[in-house]
Amino acid sequence: MEVDQFLRDDRSRRAFFSTAGVSLAGGSAVLLAACGGNGGGSTSTSGGGQSTGKSGSGDVAILNSALDLEHMAVAAYTAGAPLLKGATLKAAKQILMQEQEHAQGLMQAIKQMGGTPNKAKPASAYNFPKLSNAMGVLKFANNIENTAIAAYIDAIPKLSDPKLRQTAAAITTDEAEHVTFLLQGLGMKPGFPDAFVTGKK
Repeated sequence: MEVDQFLRDDRSRRAFFSTAGVSLAGGSAVLLAACGGNGGGSTSTSGGGQSTGKSGSGDVAILNSALDLEHMAVAAYTAGAPLLKGATLKAAKQILMQEQEHAQGLMQAIKQMGGTPNKAKPASAYNFPKLSNAMGVLKFANNIENTAIAAYIDAIPKLSDPKLRQTAAAITTDEAEHVTFLLQGLGMKPGFPDAFVTGKK
């Protein structure tokens, strides 16, 4: 499927993002995470690990869902890099490094809470739309970044640890900076359309 068709087809987008642990609901992205608990016992995380206590297990599940999204972003930028050139390629590689840093930070936080970080999937498992040129790569990356912004915004109030909320907010800001670059690459003026960033459908 071509990128433009993928972006127009809501069912394809929903199916695609569900493979990364992200569900699109009500026009925004929400992390699929077990934010509650069943009493005071341990709760299994999405990565198979366990954490002691209700709040800890919920945080681990949320972070693992975010980690799935970061793994997908790394795979997408890696797949698209061969189609980029010059300054655009250089900037995309910097973004890729930052997405990898996000993933490493999330993995470390999950381990510190006694959980097991979800592993990255092979690129073929994501079934990316066909990326045939630089514009397609930038459009697709912009879609992923906006989904990430909405997902982190949804996750922040669900995290019980203030430090984790701060980390998630910092990542959200970085993803928004990525969107600014991608919009410029697409020949669009980033602008300041809203006072509150929410991510786009």
